[in-house]
Amino acid sequence: MIKVVYGPKGMGKTRVLVDEANKLAENGKGSVVFIDNNKQLIFDLKRKIRFVDLSEFPPMGSAGFFGFICGMISQDYDIEGVFIDRLNFLTKMNTTELELFFKNLKTINENHNISFFITLNGLSEEMPEFLKQYI
Repeated sequence: MIKVVYGPKGMGKTRVLVDEANKLAENGKGSVVFIDNNKQLIFDLKRKIRFVDLSEFPPMGSAGFFGFICGMISQDYDIEGVFIDRLNFLTKMNTTELELFFKNLKTINENHNISFFITLNGLSEEMPEFLKQYI
């Protein structure tokens, strides 16, 4: 499953993401990973969640970030859920430029049965067509 929470800044998307991550960590059987670019949320997440601060790594576009995710998955076959806050901010890309990223993510989801939960900033009237299947 790939689930996207899409909307303008200040809508509460991050809170939804944190709540879902905590719920999966408590009720799930595998590992849970939460990716953000600062440690601000680290105390809001359950201790079982592996928090990744992307600011500790060199900047990367969507292809580099996808490779980063594949590396995590290849290292830990028990990953059940990956939570990504503000994907368009982390990759420094417009939402419209992320179609290939989502296509590749769907392949990972199908091959490894990993759930992805992602927040994206944007106005609802500007949402790309390819994202609507994940809302």
